[in-house]
Amino acid sequence: MDDSPRSTPTPTALEVDQIDRLVRTTPVAWTLSTLGALICYFQYVDDHPGSGLDWWLGTFCAIATLRLITALLVYRTPRSMTLIRWWLASTLLHAAQWGLLSVVLLTPGSPQAESVLHITLVAIAMGGVVRLPGFRLTLIAHVGLVLGPLILRDLWTGSAHHALLAFLVFLIGIYALVSGRNQTVALREIHVQRQRNEELILALQRENERSEAARNAAEAANASRTRFFAAANHDLRQPLNAMRLLSQTLVERGQQVDVPAVSAHLVECVEGMAQVIDDLLEITRLDVGNVVPQWSAFSLDELVRECCRPHEPLALAKGLRLEIDVPPMAVRSDRALLARVLSNLVSNAIRYTEQGSVRVSCALSSDAGHAWLDVEDTGIGIDDEDLPRIFEEFYQVGNPARDRHQGLGLGLATVKRLSDLLSMDVSVLRSAPGHGSVFSLKLQRVPMDEALALAPVAGASDGALLPGHHVLVIEDDADSRTALAGLLRSWGCEVQAAPDAASSLAQLRAGFRPDALVVDLRLPDGASGIDALREVRALLGEDVPAVMVTGDAGSAHLGLAQEAGLTVMVKPVRPVQLRAFLGQVFARDHGQPAA
Repeated sequence: MDDSPRSTPTPTALEVDQIDRLVRTTPVAWTLSTLGALICYFQYVDDHPGSGLDWWLGTFCAIATLRLITALLVYRTPRSMTLIRWWLASTLLHAAQWGLLSVVLLTPGSPQAESVLHITLVAIAMGGVVRLPGFRLTLIAHVGLVLGPLILRDLWTGSAHHALLAFLVFLIGIYALVSGRNQTVALREIHVQRQRNEELILALQRENERSEAARNAAEAANASRTRFFAAANHDLRQPLNAMRLLSQTLVERGQQVDVPAVSAHLVECVEGMAQVIDDLLEITRLDVGNVVPQWSAFSLDELVRECCRPHEPLALAKGLRLEIDVPPMAVRSDRALLARVLSNLVSNAIRYTEQGSVRVSCALSSDAGHAWLDVEDTGIGIDDEDLPRIFEEFYQVGNPARDRHQGLGLGLATVKRLSDLLSMDVSVLRSAPGHGSVFSLKLQRVPMDEALALAPVAGASDGALLPGHHVLVIEDDADSRTALAGLLRSWGCEVQAAPDAASSLAQLRAGFRPDALVVDLRLPDGASGIDALREVRALLGEDVPAVMVTGDAGSAHLGLAQEAGLTVMVKPVRPVQLRAFLGQVFARDHGQPAA
């Protein structure tokens, strides 16, 4: 490893490992080095009086002891680049001291003393090979400083014996450098392999963590799905069971029962099943990503008033105050989806509040670009242990008997999904049992001049405009076709029904001129209701108002219908929705404003 100056002050992992090794082995090295220095001193002290040997030994011991003390002091400190450079510099100074010994002992001593000197200096040089393999330049300098002066001394002496010693020391020096280079390469490979092993272990740990998280998520999803289907099964079977019993009552008792009352109960059961199915389909569409937000800027205070207006009669019937405190402001979101979220929150608040008030208010965020829309009630509140689960499907607080009149437990699940889709960060700001709850939505504010003026939507009161209007029904299912035609006739409409496009075109050629169309999205033999609608409009020569009905909430046909800008209703179609649509259409035909 090259220990030349680096642009970054951060040492590499290999440098840190090597400097740790140097610091840890300093006490042993100090002991052996000092012992070697003393042995050399006593071998030459009698034959070289006044040669500076005493000065050399004193300086050597002082620097060696300073290195030992420093090693003990920095043993547990972080290894910085400054420490590494200082330690390598002190190592080279120590090597220069050993090289200086050859100069101090320039005059050869006895054969025994010469052997001790050469063996000691060769051992010091080879010790550097063991301790400095990670610092290539430092190792070269170390070997050169220790053995270089000794080789020059032997050559300067001029005897054949010393020339041979110089040659042998030179070979040993070459061997030390080659061995040090090989150790450096091996050490680097070992370090790289260790890093790879550590990375592999870390990757395996992360993979195990991901696998464990995925397994836990799968188990949680499976448990949630089990609860989901169990609750859905219960909420679907309850009205179905009631419908079966009521129908059988009509069959067996005939005129002996109160037909209007039984019929009303049947309608209530059908509406209950339709509510469950609609909510389940909406949850499914959100989960599979079939709902794409239609972003626009609009007036938030107008939207809040529109959403709260349908809930005012229920709040009034329960003796509750429905308060709105939203100043004029514009936000950017999907107006229809935000309306669904707000309507669900207000409906929940009224449902679980027996006295007091439900309040919808808006507060500005600390950053001017957002606002918080809060729905606050004085109802039953939510316990802390229930808070993490309130956004789960079919999870309800305060309805252990699963009374359908208390909701199905899908409202907040829908709110959570729509909130995530619109990045509204729905949260429970505060809640306590017996003290009510506050749900909060984060909305993006925009200048008021960006808000779009939206036309009011027709209400159910337009049903008075239905009698006398012509409606063409294209529905391949015979039962649905008969039921739909019968419902429209009960509203006073003139109805023609056809199972496919060809039959409907034949009725048009026979002189029937519809004011509105009700078309099934999927017709026999894979035909598309969209194509049938186009053929009918082409034959009539005008864009007759139409509504598409379908039982496939997530099909490709549904996406095509929505892209074409057609009104789509998912089966089971609610009569009130169909009646409102037709009322709005016929109101425009009569030039009357929608209510």
